[in-house]
Amino acid sequence: MSEMLSVLQLYLFGAPRLERDGKPVKIDTWKAQALLAYLALNDQEHSREALATLFWPEQDEVRARSSLRRALWSLRQALATDGLNGDKQTLTFRRPAALNIDVLQFQTLLAASAPQPNRAQIENLRAAVALYRADFLAGFTLPDCPVFDEWQFFTGERLRRYLADAL
Repeated sequence: MSEMLSVLQLYLFGAPRLERDGKPVKIDTWKAQALLAYLALNDQEHSREALATLFWPEQDEVRARSSLRRALWSLRQALATDGLNGDKQTLTFRRPAALNIDVLQFQTLLAASAPQPNRAQIENLRAAVALYRADFLAGFTLPDCPVFDEWQFFTGERLRRYLADAL
């Protein structure tokens, strides 16, 4: 008997949340949630030192890296996949095939429309607009992480421009 593959959905329009097969998945801290959002939308290799500094700027390097390890453990538990790969110096998030991210779906649907869209492309635009249920990470903040705050702000602004163009 084959095991059913569960579907993960990461919602970043509005307050961030992760669901598995339509049911909420708890991620134990706001910083772990922020880390997931950041990694999910920045598909590249990251240095652990840079991530530790980004999310725990007030801590010394040893404590910040320890906090990063705890957050990564929490994400591994929540995702139940091997999408977080790396070594002692680097980390890469490889999105599992079963993980859908509303922001990426939004961008994909917008990219599928032309400057003067046909009927099918208009449906893509409608579907993209429907995904935009609230601003990016609305109501979510990490006041002690100014660089993350800046990334969140500029990402939100870019997505609002995309929405305005789609409308």
